[in-house]
Amino acid sequence: MSREDPQLRIRLPVELKEKIEDSAKVNNRSMNAEIVQRLDGSFLAEVSDDEVISAEEAIQIVSKARDELSAIIFKRTFSEINKKVRIGHTTFHIHLDDLELDGLSDEDFDTVFQKTFLRLKELGYEIWEKTWDVTGFTAEIPEKKPT
Repeated sequence: MSREDPQLRIRLPVELKEKIEDSAKVNNRSMNAEIVQRLDGSFLAEVSDDEVISAEEAIQIVSKARDELSAIIFKRTFSEINKKVRIGHTTFHIHLDDLELDGLSDEDFDTVFQKTFLRLKELGYEIWEKTWDVTGFTAEIPEKKPT
């Protein structure tokens, strides 16, 4: 997107603006980029079943779906952690079986988890590698060793 692209001024309810801000932060995008991504995705969802899609368009749809899956996994992970720590849990199983991840290639499977796993590790969580599959994964707050 360039500065020459048309600009549009819109009015938003405060709650919607806050949701866009929060989502933009989570996805490391500007508010404008977040709005454009979501609008673009909503139009891609309108593709009818009987419409013929070129390979190039299919690649774009797959790429956007991969980005959306990654964002869903990220949000679901931290939502579950935030909910469970408030009731004293230190181990968190993130359920993802409804996302049908078994249809992804091995490379795409790894890619959709990359952002979430990187952030978890940066924040000091450990991921149980043996639990990571198409149904989800488990992460935990590591026990502090006495010094």
